[in-house]
Amino acid sequence: MWSATTDDGPFNGLLERPALRSLIPRPLTGRSILDAGCGSGAQCAWLLDEGAEVTGVDLSPMMIDQARQRCGSRANLLVADLAEALPLQARSFDGVTCSLALHYLRDWQVPLASFARVLCPGGWVVLSLDHPFGTPLPDQRGGYFQRQLVSDTWTKADVQVTQHFWRRPLAQVVDAFADAGFLIERIAEPRPSDEAMRRFPTELRNVIDSPSFIVYRLRYSGDPE
Repeated sequence: MWSATTDDGPFNGLLERPALRSLIPRPLTGRSILDAGCGSGAQCAWLLDEGAEVTGVDLSPMMIDQARQRCGSRANLLVADLAEALPLQARSFDGVTCSLALHYLRDWQVPLASFARVLCPGGWVVLSLDHPFGTPLPDQRGGYFQRQLVSDTWTKADVQVTQHFWRRPLAQVVDAFADAGFLIERIAEPRPSDEAMRRFPTELRNVIDSPSFIVYRLRYSGDPE
């Protein structure tokens, strides 16, 4: 039920994921893709259906179990912490996807270095984050220019969850990418589709003209600054 309400929900399924997938270079047939922070495997399954060879990693053993139920033996799935160097072979992936996972980490140096290390020359990363210009959250006290831990609470599948994540100004985001050797190639700022608004008018009305997520496509330059 949790995965279903995420996969077909207003924010993940109908707002963030279409934008993230729109920036992924095609075709994917025969490409080796890492899904970092893969959760219950929805993105892995989509990548597999697009013809990619997929490896998924997530911190949660429970999420990896759900991903295995979804993807079977088609994907290589393992428990791994993005805050630590990933146990994957260097120069073994054409691309990396990372959906709403990086902002749970205070320090991005290790995960971005892992992405750079495992990518083949010219490889790409498509990742999504909470938008730095998003509406301030109730416990956000320090202002836009400070990196700070904030929290948000929502109900999904009749379960109330509070998530803690880091907000940082746009300059800190861009500097982190550049320091790891990545160039920003494209940006998407998702807005609800007509279909999404028909299905979830109440849930999505506040994000029609206000930013919620941001998606970056990065290209590895191989020359960290």
